[in-house]
Amino acid sequence: MWTEQRLRSVIDSLKSRRGDSASIEVKRAAIGLPASTPETLCAFANMPEGGTLILGVDERSGFTITGVEKPAQLEAGLVNQARKAVRPSPHIATEHLMIEGKSVIVVDVRPLSIHDKPATCQGVAYLRQSDGDYEIQEHELRMIEVEKLHTDERIDYDRRVIPDTGADALVPELVDQYVAACRSSTDRLTDKSDQDILRLTSIFTPRGEVTLTGLYMLGDFPQGAEPSLTVTAAVIVPSTDSGVRNRNLRDFSGPVPVLLDEVMAWVEANVPTVRRYRDDGHMVEEHELPLRAVRELLANALVHRDLGPNTMGTGKGIQIRLTSRNLVIQSPGGLRGISLKQIESSEHAQAAVNQRLYAAAKKLKTADGGWVIEGEGGGIREVFESAAQAGLPRPTLINTGVQFTAILWLPPGERGYDAAAGARKSASVGTTPVDVVTNKRAGRQTRNENAVLSALAEMNAPTLRDIIERTQLTAGQIRYALAPLLDEGYVVMDGQRGDRTTNYRLIVEQPRNGEQS
Repeated sequence: MWTEQRLRSVIDSLKSRRGDSASIEVKRAAIGLPASTPETLCAFANMPEGGTLILGVDERSGFTITGVEKPAQLEAGLVNQARKAVRPSPHIATEHLMIEGKSVIVVDVRPLSIHDKPATCQGVAYLRQSDGDYEIQEHELRMIEVEKLHTDERIDYDRRVIPDTGADALVPELVDQYVAACRSSTDRLTDKSDQDILRLTSIFTPRGEVTLTGLYMLGDFPQGAEPSLTVTAAVIVPSTDSGVRNRNLRDFSGPVPVLLDEVMAWVEANVPTVRRYRDDGHMVEEHELPLRAVRELLANALVHRDLGPNTMGTGKGIQIRLTSRNLVIQSPGGLRGISLKQIESSEHAQAAVNQRLYAAAKKLKTADGGWVIEGEGGGIREVFESAAQAGLPRPTLINTGVQFTAILWLPPGERGYDAAAGARKSASVGTTPVDVVTNKRAGRQTRNENAVLSALAEMNAPTLRDIIERTQLTAGQIRYALAPLLDEGYVVMDGQRGDRTTNYRLIVEQPRNGEQS
């Protein structure tokens, strides 16, 4: 039941994010029902948990309550449109509220059952996204059909065999870590051989072929066989005359533990920081987003993403975007076996989209010693709690059934990124190898790049562990700093990623006196 207090709370939430949400749509409806109303009803009917349409609130004037004329006539029109314009017809419930002497109509649209989806309007199916309705694409329609099959017959995509792969496709260090964790956590596996454990936990098939779980969790380069497992991240900047639209665009590859490490390092390098005084009077620099919340949402995206042919076969990967207002993590596929309300509640709730992948993730750690995923089902509550403790707006979770989106909101206020930052030049030219690289990469350096360069210059072919000990940075931060240096040829890696004996060498020559690079 809707009350004035509940409605005002929803409006305040929309004001804070400056727009509609995937589950709430407001329309002014000053001269009757808007022409787009049938599409909105259709889109809500196709959402896993339906949605709410509010008439009599004007988004353009800052979500002010403007009211509607002839509310009874509007309610009748809504019911008529739901019955005649949308097929199959969804059930709707309307309520009439009087606020500030003005009439507001609230329409709750219940979702269709999965077997009745998709609803269509004039033959077109719609879904919601954060800023409105959109036409469902062909691959998304196929995903809905596959979801119908899941109600009667489970399809385990994480067991799919990757052709022409064997043990040499996996990272030995990760395999050793995984097998040891299986033995220590499962009594039935204590006395099994490595090969038996890998077979019994669906890393290998009985014939010795690698499964998608094995490749994605333990593979050296899973994206070679499955490009959709690439994670793409970018900082979106305001439009400028220079035409710059994004900065620090990166495609991340590797197995899940490496992806989690390296993407977190990217987040740490790009999320704004602020200096605050602690209670003891000392000043500390903190990120404006709680990193533990980011890590939880990212780990969930990596492990619970859809692995079916309608996403993997169409190039749908995990996308991360940092704007001046928020951090957005989008992953292909929706929730399965659990509702959005359940994972947002205070009750213990968990359901794995990819059961074998999820089980494997609980056995692996990232380079900093943290588990990839804890598996207790309370991580989302920690996301909300850490955001609240940081004084941030409540994170937004959106489940459309074909895509899951998590949004962490930065502190309210006007902020933006300097698109011209890349044009900064060094005032002087140094004479050390570190100075050479610094000058050549002026304006493009990552946060910890100088610390890593200094370690490489001072040490003889250090390993990742050596650099960690010298710089006191995390493995993920170091990998993030090394990536562009490796790409541009300033650093050479001797060995394979994931091998603890792999070392790194700085190969920049020192310029002669008076010579500029």
